[in-house]
Amino acid sequence: MVATTKDKKKYKIIHKKVDETVESPCTNVCKYDTKEEFCIGCYRTKQELQDWWIMTREQKLETLEKLEKRKLI
Repeated sequence: MVATTKDKKKYKIIHKKVDETVESPCTNVCKYDTKEEFCIGCYRTKQELQDWWIMTREQKLETLEKLEKRKLI
């Protein structure tokens, strides 16, 4: 698929809004637990993994708090 000028403009607009102040918790393990609830490397759900790049700073911080709790389970 070839990106059109419209696609490129949309990409730039989206990526200008991306919050990069909170580092991704990814550990490059990318394997799911036996129930496939969350990644055993970073403890994020599939939905959290997909949404990370569009989350606000506040949402990312909330997610990181959830991850810390999951590590204790």
